[in-house]
Amino acid sequence: MSMDGRIADAANGLGFLDTIGEGHVSPAPFDDFIATVDAVVVGATTLRWLLDGGHGWPHDDLPTWLVSHDPTLGERVGATRAPLSRVEGDLSAAFAAIEAAGHAHVWLAGGGAVAAQALALDRVDDVIVTIAPTVVGAGAALFDATDLPERRFRVLAAGHTGGDTVDVHWTRDRTPSLLRHAP
Repeated sequence: MSMDGRIADAANGLGFLDTIGEGHVSPAPFDDFIATVDAVVVGATTLRWLLDGGHGWPHDDLPTWLVSHDPTLGERVGATRAPLSRVEGDLSAAFAAIEAAGHAHVWLAGGGAVAAQALALDRVDDVIVTIAPTVVGAGAALFDATDLPERRFRVLAAGHTGGDTVDVHWTRDRTPSLLRHAP
């Protein structure tokens, strides 16, 4: 994300990610991370960006829930090795289906509106981001909603990872607020 918490610019562009540049070395390589994931939730804008950029759906081996009102978007992906299910509206039923299928480590692969819905439903346990050395100014936020409930997180890891970036890993702090402030 950008320094001001954006995951895309106002035109849904990701050009600011080029500012990450060479020298960035994630403390947990992406291949190691994706090996721990057993399902994916992805928003329509993120998937459209991948398809329009010629990337296809690179995680077709993982059960995927596509959040979209567009019934043709999933068809653009084509055949996948694991099921691709389209859902829309309230994501409560989708998260219940994911849980019922036994998936415990679900990656919210984008975007900000999907992440905001998951956060509002209290379905976000960890947030791992690379912060690019750029202020975007406008565009989708990491959690893109105006009326989110307060959720507290604590830092598990943070550090300079080469280049001009910082990686941060937060985990959900479920400590009751009365205990958090006890003397």
